[in-house]
Amino acid sequence: MRRFRLVPLALLTAACAVNPVTGKRELSFISETQEIQMGQQLLAQSRQQTGFYQDLQLTNYIADIGLRMAEASERPSLPWEFHLLDDPVVNAYAAPGGFIFITRGILAYMNSEAELAGVLGHEIGHVTARHSANQLSKQQLFQTGFLLGSVVAPGAAQGIGGQLAQMGSGLLLLKYGRDDESQSDALGHRYSLQAGYDVREMSNTFLTLQRVGQASGNSAPPALLSSHPDPGDRAVKTMLWADTVSSYANLTSGRDRFLDHLDGMVYAEDPRSGYFEGDRFLHPTLLLQFDLPAGWQRANQATRVVAVDPNGRAQFELTQSQAASAQAAADTFAGTQQLQVRSSGRTTVNGLPAHAVSFRVAGAQQTQTIEGQAVFVEHRGAVYQLLGIMVSGAGQQTASSLDAIVRSFRATASNQIFRRVRELDVITPSRATTPEALAAASGGAATAQEIAFINSLEPGATIPAGRKVKTVRFR
Repeated sequence: MRRFRLVPLALLTAACAVNPVTGKRELSFISETQEIQMGQQLLAQSRQQTGFYQDLQLTNYIADIGLRMAEASERPSLPWEFHLLDDPVVNAYAAPGGFIFITRGILAYMNSEAELAGVLGHEIGHVTARHSANQLSKQQLFQTGFLLGSVVAPGAAQGIGGQLAQMGSGLLLLKYGRDDESQSDALGHRYSLQAGYDVREMSNTFLTLQRVGQASGNSAPPALLSSHPDPGDRAVKTMLWADTVSSYANLTSGRDRFLDHLDGMVYAEDPRSGYFEGDRFLHPTLLLQFDLPAGWQRANQATRVVAVDPNGRAQFELTQSQAASAQAAADTFAGTQQLQVRSSGRTTVNGLPAHAVSFRVAGAQQTQTIEGQAVFVEHRGAVYQLLGIMVSGAGQQTASSLDAIVRSFRATASNQIFRRVRELDVITPSRATTPEALAAASGGAATAQEIAFINSLEPGATIPAGRKVKTVRFR
């Protein structure tokens, strides 16, 4: 029989705090300072893995709206920050401490400032109501002995700090419950209304994204909907809230102003950051390419390209080194502590000068060993690190796959035709038109369905003359 450790009542009482939104006392083992620390960690993680969209005017426009709402919320003194992620995925999320993130992918499907305010207000609500902090507090409560140990053991604060670092990196894995989502929707409605926005438009975002998910042919909904359930129900609920507003005379949609800010924004995937074409990765800016085995999972992040074999026993990673030469990069890598270097020497990869380091290192579990090879390749004045690792005993086929990836690294052909960048084009048609007509006029930049979705229209709908509309063009 297991022996249960009881947490002293006095400790639970001390761990209670007043929720800024509800005014009720609730369990909390995370202070506001620690919330901010976790938010800063997620900020650094988002910068490295996703990167920010480089449009200062658009970023400031979003931040101005968000700050106006946040500073009128229950937690105005937080160091609020609003960031636009360079990500085509439809998503938005909040980190504790006042850090809000929204992707250009979701912006493309919005059609008014009021819709944007609704999404920002929802994410602000997660912060003001301390939803992430509350979930993490509950997780800590059920970690046997953690609370008692943190009180009686020396260096408890340092231990909690270490746990906070782990929590910060895992915040994106948290999913809010229905009550949290409903509360954030209600708060988003309130904040938008206080800021003077037409809250009837909040439901448009839910309905549009639901249609996009259904039409994609993919069982998985857009990222925003996968972590924010029941978009249809939420649209109905927001419309019911909107019906309670006594007058809309002084509320704004901000449609034209919002669309003007989107003009020229990159639409969908930006090929200049590299892209996968089948099992081949191509980078039009760096003029490099490499091949992956069929079936490997892959991700193109802001500072690296990662691929993992289907069994999770091997991983490949491409990054750019700051070293001046392949030799210097290899020497620095080989000097890493706890690394057992098996061999190191000069080589070439498809005619490019390189230096390879074969190594072994103990895994997270003491009984496990990781084997790997880091190959540093010089290409067009830069040094690239091609790192392949696998669990010891994964087999010769896995080792051969990793080696094949490295050996496929090469310059792109001089006659390589790359994908073209697509961007939003905001126009005011002089005569009535349709998504089909706009698609035909785009020269292949977008389909009629894409144009219908980004304008919250049904295919075949008529767009009246003089009404601003989004279409897509090649840059």
